[in-house]
Parts: sequence; structure tokens; C-alpha cells
Amino acid sequence: MTLALENLHFNYPGAGAGVRDISLEIRDGELLAVIGPSGCGKSTILKLIAGFLMPHQGVIRIGDQDVSSVPPRKRDLGIVFQNYALFPHMSIAENIGYPLKLRNVPTAEAWPRIREALEMVGLAHLADRPPRSLSGGQQQRVALARALVFRPRALLLDEPLSALDAAMRGEMRDEILRLQRLYGIATLHITHDQEEALSMANRVAVMREGRVLQVDTPEALYARPVNRAVATFVGHANLMDGEVLAENRVRTPLGDLACARHAFSAGAGVSVLIRPEAIRPVAAADGVNRFAGTVTRNRFLGSLRRFDFALSGGAKLMVEVDHQVAPPPAIELPPEALLVIASSS
Repeated sequence: MTLALENLHFNYPGAGAGVRDISLEIRDGELLAVIGPSGCGKSTILKLIAGFLMPHQGVIRIGDQDVSSVPPRKRDLGIVFQNYALFPHMSIAENIGYPLKLRNVPTAEAWPRIREALEMVGLAHLADRPPRSLSGGQQQRVALARALVFRPRALLLDEPLSALDAAMRGEMRDEILRLQRLYGIATLHITHDQEEALSMANRVAVMREGRVLQVDTPEALYARPVNRAVATFVGHANLMDGEVLAENRVRTPLGDLACARHAFSAGAGVSVLIRPEAIRPVAAADGVNRFAGTVTRNRFLGSLRRFDFALSGGAKLMVEVDHQVAPPPAIELPPEALLVIASSS
């Protein structure tokens, strides 16, 4: 079932913070991740969809129904919170069955669904245990099972992996995706972790100061950010101020560079982006977009090596190469990898 926000506005009383003109659609079976810096409004969007806040303007639709003023319990949304919100006095099975109890599902119908949910998350052998006896990952599975057991119309994930260690986060990313695809349910995933968003989502929305800057596939978001703010927030980025000279040439602090074709007019002030892994180590500075310099910092990061490369004019660029590559005497900025983007949002 599709979940849609149309021109949504909300301001917190006595503060300028909130969200403005938010329009998003999460299709049936799609996982949409929302990322952005703290205070950008991503959690506010989840609270508006859940019904914990009421919009000052705009519409929230689940399927064909306008639920903008519908109470939370009548929206039939599954929600997984950051702290799992499990009831300590209930067993695992009772926690999972609680949404069915609220909906007056008969016991004869409820228990088969609870058992199915327990098996779905691999916890059938722990049905009678209290939540405190489980690991963080197991508690997360219980929270997921509880959110899905009543067959919700959509699923909301509120930073569900932030309390887990790095190894468990990777495992739970796969588990969430497995269950989300199994149910084919429209899912909103709020997270501060861009790697988590890029690896899990069908599409990612980047927010800043209460607005959505860009919504795209993870690949397109990384390769073609619409402006400097998105480029800075998604992945590592080398960014320079620039002035357009032609459709494939731009003036920068490094000099006049050949770049990928763009739609900006000559004379326009822009930002110029190149990702660290797109910069090529070369033996000499002879040629287009090539510069000699010195490696001032060399970090071994397992499968890759990250250099800080200082050019003769004082500029520094971040370079990422295979871990076996030695510090180079020069680098090349391939024109096709040099993107001209908007300076501001």
C-alpha cells in the first residue's frame, strides 16, 4: 500500500524548527530512507506519519485514505523504535502478540500468527523468555516481529540499528531487508547513518533545515548530487568553488579544468565535485587536469588507502586508492569524474 505525503508543513510551537513543503511517496514494497544532519526534520516526518504530531498544512495518505487527522492507533502502521520499546513484564510471545490483543483478535487466530512471527525471526525457541534475557539483536527481531504481526499498512523504522554494535548492525540490516521484502510493505527508514541508508534503501531522501533537497536511488544520489549540501552529506567529497567557462570547462582554485558536460551558463558561480576514489595516481603531472604534489597524510583502512594530497598552490585533495598503491608523485582529475553542481540548496 502506497504511503504519500503532499506539501506537508509543521512547526514546533515557539521555534522555527519543523518541516516545510514535504512531498514524498513510498511505493508498495519500497524502502525509502531519510537521512540528514541532526535537527533537519527527519524524525518529525516519522512522527507526522505515525500520528504523534498533526500537520499544520498538507496531506498524509495511506493508499487512497487521507489519514492526516486520524489517531495513531487507527492508522494501522507498524513502528520499530530506536530503543525497541518492549514490555519487560511480558514474554517474547506476549510482546509480539500485544498488537493483536489491542485489535481484539481471537486467541485461536492470534497464536498461529504469533508462532509464525516467531519462526519468521528465528526466535521460536525463546518464546517464553523475558526481553531482558535477549541480546540487542534478538530484541530488535522481537520489535520487528511485533511491528509486522498484525499485517500493517506500512512500516516505520526510527533509527532501529543505532543501539547495536557495528557487526550486529550489518546482520540486522540484512534481516530487516529480508522481512521487508518478504512482506512487500512500504517502509520509511529514518537514520543518521548514510552507509546504512545507501546499502538498504531503494531510494534515499536527503534533508536539511526542514526541507528535502534530493530524492533518488543510492547510486544516483552518490554519483549526481544536485548541490553542495547533498554532496557533502553523502559520502566523502572534494569540493571547490568554481566559475563556469564553457559547458565542459570550469575555473577553480587549481586552475582551469576540463569537466563533465553540464547545463550551467558561462559565468555562473558553481561548486565542483570529485569523489576521492575517482582521482587517479599518475607518474607525472604532464597532461590535462594533472597536478604534482606531496602526500601529507597516509591512512591504511584495510581494503583501501586514503591520502591527503597537497598541491603546490596549497590546496589539498583527498584521494582513495587500493591499499597496495604507493603514495604517488602526481594525480589526475579525470574530466568525466569532475562534476559541476549548484553551490547552494
